[in-house]
Amino acid sequence: MALNHSSPSVPELVHSLSLELWPQSPFSKAVSEAAAKSKASKDQLLDLAVCSLNAFLQQNYIGPPLAFDAYSIFSGAADNNDRFSSNCIAELETDSEAAYSHAEVAHLLILSLALLNYLGSTTSDKVVSKWLARALMVHQSLLSAPASTLHDQIFSSLAASMPSDSSRSSHETIEYFLEVARASIYYSYDSRAVQALKDAQEASGLEYKLTGVKAVRTKYQQREFANLVVLARSNSDQVKGSTQVSVLPAALPLNSDMLLEAPRYLNVEETTNDSEKIDDADGDESVPSALMEEDPNSPSVLADIDSCILLLTQYRIRSVSPSNNPLTTEEVLAYISRIVSSSTGVQDSPYVSGKVNWTIFSRALWERSVLESNSAKTVERGTLQLASLVDELGIASASTAVVHTDAVAAPVEDRLKYIHFLPLLPRWKMDLALATQYLSLGMLRSAQEIYGRLNLPIENALCTAAAGNQNEAVEILETYLHTPHVDTPRAWSVLGDITQKPEYWERAWQEGKYAVAKRSLGEYYFKAGNPEQCIVHLADALKINPLNRQAWFLYGCAGLESQQYELAAEGFTRCVSMDRDDAKAWSNLATALLHMGQQSGAENLKSKESLSALAEACRLNQDDWRLWSNLIVVAAKLENWATCLRGVVRLVELRGDKEGEGALDLGVLRVLVQALVSDKFSGDQNGADPEKKQSFFERQAIKLITERVPHLVTRTPELWMLVAKVEQWRKRPWAALETYEKMFRLAVAEFESDETSETKWKSAVDSCSMLVDAYTNLGDMPGRLSSGDASQVVCKDWKWRAKTSVRSLMSKGKRIWDDSEGWDRLIDMRDDLK
Repeated sequence: MALNHSSPSVPELVHSLSLELWPQSPFSKAVSEAAAKSKASKDQLLDLAVCSLNAFLQQNYIGPPLAFDAYSIFSGAADNNDRFSSNCIAELETDSEAAYSHAEVAHLLILSLALLNYLGSTTSDKVVSKWLARALMVHQSLLSAPASTLHDQIFSSLAASMPSDSSRSSHETIEYFLEVARASIYYSYDSRAVQALKDAQEASGLEYKLTGVKAVRTKYQQREFANLVVLARSNSDQVKGSTQVSVLPAALPLNSDMLLEAPRYLNVEETTNDSEKIDDADGDESVPSALMEEDPNSPSVLADIDSCILLLTQYRIRSVSPSNNPLTTEEVLAYISRIVSSSTGVQDSPYVSGKVNWTIFSRALWERSVLESNSAKTVERGTLQLASLVDELGIASASTAVVHTDAVAAPVEDRLKYIHFLPLLPRWKMDLALATQYLSLGMLRSAQEIYGRLNLPIENALCTAAAGNQNEAVEILETYLHTPHVDTPRAWSVLGDITQKPEYWERAWQEGKYAVAKRSLGEYYFKAGNPEQCIVHLADALKINPLNRQAWFLYGCAGLESQQYELAAEGFTRCVSMDRDDAKAWSNLATALLHMGQQSGAENLKSKESLSALAEACRLNQDDWRLWSNLIVVAAKLENWATCLRGVVRLVELRGDKEGEGALDLGVLRVLVQALVSDKFSGDQNGADPEKKQSFFERQAIKLITERVPHLVTRTPELWMLVAKVEQWRKRPWAALETYEKMFRLAVAEFESDETSETKWKSAVDSCSMLVDAYTNLGDMPGRLSSGDASQVVCKDWKWRAKTSVRSLMSKGKRIWDDSEGWDRLIDMRDDLK
């Protein structure tokens, strides 16, 4: 049976088997022919296949570098290693999915695949099938997307490698289910992954529970809150095989003035007794009795194979959950923290060697760092930890980050032991993740160095340009464009982005119908104030990729700018069909529909469609007062009073505190009040509705006019008049009269602020006239506390109050306005009250 052999045995195996491989294209064919002619046994060929696969993994995934020249181990070595390597990478292309172009020693993977395929065709050995499935997963990890051919081969090989019930050991069973779970997660078979993880857990005897335990997370926190935590305990037989001390990468401390290094938990039993538990995914709240003894502050050491189960579980959770979801992050961190915190068994000592495998611990640290780098409180530790883990591979290759010459490298055997039970993470993906993190923090030079090491000139040029060295970026791209490449159109497009010269985007379109270049041309002409030309280029881009939402949005904006409203409506309709949560697209769609509604014969229909679009925009962005203002106008035009009222109420909530009565549209309030009082009031004088016949619109409109508007009025007397009108309609004459009095006082105060203003003088006279009429009509009506008593009226001395109001205004306006029309009206009112 082939085991995880150390990779330096590859040259010895090739030599001992007398395999004369002539590195020609296709290389797999040469390997198969050489294996068929060889006198080597099946076990010898299997050993060579396994060791070749491990050598490839060592060079590209885990380090350290190979101690032999992988191109000179065969008697028929290639004359040109670079050309041979390029041919091998091209040979790994599957289902039109290209392999990573800078993978090293790709011929070793082809050697392994070819030997395993040859052995698989000549024997039905379960071990061969197992290693073939592993090699195919490595092959899949090199491709840019899942390949159906590899998918079928992987799952068929896994099925053929299933241990028999009579012969399989517990460890073989766990390994098998973990590999099934890993493949299922990669290909998005969630139910299959869940079942495989459950089977692996049962075979291992692992007990774990995701629950909630009270804890403090900061140094000054006085009160405990529930935190997600994974309580886990391995089977004692499994732990016995994981007691040897391993060389581990450094787990960097948080070094925070606020946060603790790890949450400090209360006793699990105490939390359980207080019923402070959090439901898990299965809805089972009970914590197994064996886990009640687990102390989250000092957890027991897990068996390595059980740590793999927990790691795969968090990968599965992330694969089926929304990205950047806080709840998902907390849940995933609970699984990762269980592995990290138990790896050393020593709190506050993150640098000591621990009882956990190097691959498992480094992967847990990597996943924790990716999550922490997205939080402002932990971004420093997360970023430094990412760099530190990349440096661990720097021991393996000069193409990664800064090499630590004083670092202690874990043995290759330890790094390879569990690599086939976890999702594969090539070192270039780690480098790219670190470069992306550097970019997000503005560390452009550091990101540029990584892109340079990875031989990614286009990304290197983008970073160089972002750092302010535009000429250097242009030089990088021009050098790259001297020879043809697969991504030459993209290089021309990026050159256009840097220089803002349209001819480069045109060249990118000519080279390969590169849709991004046409989108860039559209943006260029839109910013230049030429929406017609923008529409032409965006139309070309959308023919190539009609699912680009940003292009449709700009297409719609160009339509609005050029007054091609049908075209604009098409663009924004496409946007909202792809993302119904795009509030801006809904708002712009409403604008386009409104303009279309101005055309003859389409007014009512398009206005209704516009109102629906605005309502959706307001639902998605409830804090944009401009959207609500537009909604109010359109709803009032369509006499949709319920929607209009909702918009006015929301506008008051958003702007009332800052703008006061500026948040109110007087014209809209007029029509709302008119719509309200046009029907008979359904309640009694106290607003009660014993028969429950009062409509929602009526209740909300009364609340707005009589409760919210009075708190906002500061300058406009007519607003008080509208309130009084509603109070009178509600059969509350005493409240209406009080409101008329407030209206008059406000009008007089406004007039006194500028006695030379004819407008304010007329407003004061009008208010006085309405107040006198109110005294006349309402004064003798039953008061609030009348209860059938005729002597209890709204205002007994209404005539005296009316005379006093008229005389007061006359005394204030006599000096300037004694010969005006308003003065004559006051005299008439005074005479009528005698």
